Amino acid sequence: MQTNNRLASLTTIVFDWGNTLMKELPYSGPMVDWPIVEAVPGALTTLQVLKQHYQLVIATNAAQSTANQVETALARVGMAGLMDEIFTSNELESQKPEPGFFTGICDRLGTQPTQMLMVGDTWKVDIAGANQSGWSAAWYNPTCTTCPGLWPNHQIEIRHMADLPKRLPDLNLPRPHEALNWLQEQGTSQTILIHVQLVAALAYQMAEWLAARGECVNPVLAQRGGLMHDLAKLSASQPNSLISHHGDLAAFLLSEIQQPALAEIARRHLFYLPLEAERYQPRSWEEKLVYYADKLVESTRLVNLSERISLLNLRYPTEVQRFAAGMPAAMNLEKEICQILDISADELLDTLKRALYTENSVFIERSG
Repeated sequence: MQTNNRLASLTTIVFDWGNTLMKELPYSGPMVDWPIVEAVPGALTTLQVLKQHYQLVIATNAAQSTANQVETALARVGMAGLMDEIFTSNELESQKPEPGFFTGICDRLGTQPTQMLMVGDTWKVDIAGANQSGWSAAWYNPTCTTCPGLWPNHQIEIRHMADLPKRLPDLNLPRPHEALNWLQEQGTSQTILIHVQLVAALAYQMAEWLAARGECVNPVLAQRGGLMHDLAKLSASQPNSLISHHGDLAAFLLSEIQQPALAEIARRHLFYLPLEAERYQPRSWEEKLVYYADKLVESTRLVNLSERISLLNLRYPTEVQRFAAGMPAAMNLEKEICQILDISADELLDTLKRALYTENSVFIERSG
């Protein structure tokens, strides 16, 4: 197992323009000529902070504006002089998500894909295109929408543009394919590979729902934690393992490769006894969501807590006491999630099934 320091390689941050830095308002023609223009909240402060450390670029599909017109529009909201380069589809003769758009930028800047971070609000255009071109990607997602397949292969996700600078360290989280490679290196079985991907999808979906209710939660971290929580499930059972608790062993392995947040998610995902609460009780939302999602997945099925415990008792008869002692904490966490989402436990399970198996984007509406 090894991790890449993508943050250390970063030199250039490329921003989409419309609805990422400046709002798209109901006017036609070049934005510079609109009677009213507005910056996205937090965009100016973010650019000012990042300008001190990185080359900043705009890359937009806007066909009605030239680079000079984009710069003039930026000046109207106080963003003049913050961009090192501005590229529109006119200059690049290509559009996102076409590979030529991204390679054209690198060619003109003399940079490598590993040095680039794309920031945009449209997943299929900005994020998917960047990933396919070897760039890192940050999804500006103010509506807390889920990406296709509940599979966020971007590295950063923010609801508020002002949060981008402090979230740059998320670049060093493993990408989904890297996480799966780490699992394979540990001899993970196909059953566990399916299990962790389901847990990851559920944790990610619930994180988006909670973020939409104003909770401080990182959906990408929750998803990666779901992928990594059973990293040492088989390794801990080997005769030569010095750590028998697979959560602790996974935490050790992840700490060794500088993944402390993932380490704590793995350590705290198992049922714990009351006397173990300080060491194993999930604290952050990412830890809580992986803990809870893990309790809902039985093989490839979603089940309620009672059914999951019954099946675990049959599979691990020596752990019946632990499961019984840990059940109240799991039920309290379920109650906490349901209260925030204003939904019953049965409704939550049914909505998760719909999100996982039938629909791309499922929202939980507020009642009343």
